[in-house]
Amino acid sequence: MPGNYDESLINDVIKNADIVSIISSYIPVTRKGRSYTALCPFHDDVNPSLMISQDKQIYKCFVCGAGGNAITFVQNYEKIPFMEAARKVASLSSFFDPRLEKVTAPKKVDTEKENIYKCLEDLTLYYSVCLQSEEGEAALKYLEGRGLDEKIQNKYRLGYAMQDGAATCQFLSQKGHSIKSIDDSGIASMSGGTLVDKNRGRVIFPIADEDGRVVGYSARSLNGGDEAKYVNTSETQIFHKGDVLYNYHNAMGEAKLKGYVYLVEGFMDVIALDKAGISSAVALMGTALTKNQIALLRKLNVEVRVCLDGDNPGMDAALKLSSALSKEGLKFRIVDVAGDTRDLDEILAQDGAEALINHVNNLFERIDFALNYYQKSNALKTSDERRKLVVNFLPILNSIKDNFERDNYIYRLSKVVNFTTDSINDLLKDYRKQQRDNNSQVSSDVLYKSYHPEQKYLHKLITTEKEVLYQMLNNKDAVKFYEDNIWGFYDNIYRSIAEYLVDYYKTHDDIDFNDVLNIIANSDLDNKQDLINEMTGIYQEKDKPQCSPELLSDYLNTINEEKNKIYEKDSLSNSISGKDEIEKSRIYNDYHKGRIKKGEKK
Repeated sequence: MPGNYDESLINDVIKNADIVSIISSYIPVTRKGRSYTALCPFHDDVNPSLMISQDKQIYKCFVCGAGGNAITFVQNYEKIPFMEAARKVASLSSFFDPRLEKVTAPKKVDTEKENIYKCLEDLTLYYSVCLQSEEGEAALKYLEGRGLDEKIQNKYRLGYAMQDGAATCQFLSQKGHSIKSIDDSGIASMSGGTLVDKNRGRVIFPIADEDGRVVGYSARSLNGGDEAKYVNTSETQIFHKGDVLYNYHNAMGEAKLKGYVYLVEGFMDVIALDKAGISSAVALMGTALTKNQIALLRKLNVEVRVCLDGDNPGMDAALKLSSALSKEGLKFRIVDVAGDTRDLDEILAQDGAEALINHVNNLFERIDFALNYYQKSNALKTSDERRKLVVNFLPILNSIKDNFERDNYIYRLSKVVNFTTDSINDLLKDYRKQQRDNNSQVSSDVLYKSYHPEQKYLHKLITTEKEVLYQMLNNKDAVKFYEDNIWGFYDNIYRSIAEYLVDYYKTHDDIDFNDVLNIIANSDLDNKQDLINEMTGIYQEKDKPQCSPELLSDYLNTINEEKNKIYEKDSLSNSISGKDEIEKSRIYNDYHKGRIKKGEKK
């Protein structure tokens, strides 16, 4: 057991936490009877497959197998160490214990990355100073002309890169940053054997990660001509465009307070909303919405308000983006700009703050937005395009529970695509049948036998070991029986879990499932998540027989019989090693004839 693990402390954290509340702070959760369901964040889930038991304080995905308790959920979702996850769970549960601060494990520091962070922090300060210089006067006038006053400049850490790019790199060198760190930061290029700043002569918009650390820049040209209007920092060890949302670190607190966050295209849109009084906004900066950006939005656990450009490409992008948000189970609505193709800062400058707020509050559900868009844009030219649109709408229509509301949308959709409501209903029925077929569970027998006909021996053995392990998780007598009679499971995962239970019962009178789970989660095992997933799945099973000496004895007999069959089969495999196909067939035939004589089925 790791030295920084305090069993009673972790038990207190778990006892004061409600797993439904903890998971709800990261992803949307829906009540289903006595349990709760959600789209599993650990695989590409379409239909909710994550089951959450409030009674047992565990979760289990029946598709990818992920499982555990509140601490392991946070640990795996945020990809952080066990004790850091325990502290987050305590914080989310408003539980305070001074011991939580004493067990802080020293974080592993990536020296190269830390050097880049420090380099960019010094560079950001330098750019800010340069904005106030004599050379920076043109950049300052540009910003003020765009309505970006000193308060905005300071909040967003705006700056200016001097024309002498070599001098900028020399400044960083004088601050103690190595040539490697300057080069690794992505802002410099080699010119005539000298490192120079790629951003030279441009207005600087720093880009920060979710912790507020500068990871790169977007630099705007002050001149016309052929040069690119914006130059962005190239991808580095710490900057991946698809991993960040502009202004996320500033917006997340306000977003949680307000219950929504606006998702816009660029940083000027973010700043325009801020000036109008809406400070819960983040920007994509021209990228398609990525999985990592969706993960950032999910962490906010608020409504996402999609507000992209009002032209046809912008509306198409909004629909694609809404499809991704819907697939990931995020709450969202879309701003219908009603054909207004102006940027948000143009609306602010021309019509004022109130008009901008009214503009972005024209919010529609995805289906209403899409129907309005296709009805107005006349974007559907062919029958195939209209059919594809109906197919894209089927998951939305299927999710509508109210029959009258669903019929209304089917009627509206029929007008857009010029198909009958009956034909759309037929497609919806086919879709529902397909969903039922996809969700039907294939029996474990079929899965095993489809893999290899001889796997049925192994399946029976593993199934019986699983039954014993269930009893061990719930009864100390079963643990003693295992220790005295079975000594070790054939399945490696089950064997490891059993060994933990044997050790646990040496110092505990009764089992505490979450306690055992936490001990494994905080271990150094490479496969600890596999153990947790399997253990959680077994523990949540229902309708199991009561533990008794007779039941355990039956299990033992089955385990011994099935092990003997497997060992016999292993001997057969050894006997055909190196033989040609004809000889292999003869040996297999003899083997099966022998089994039939013994009364076994083929």
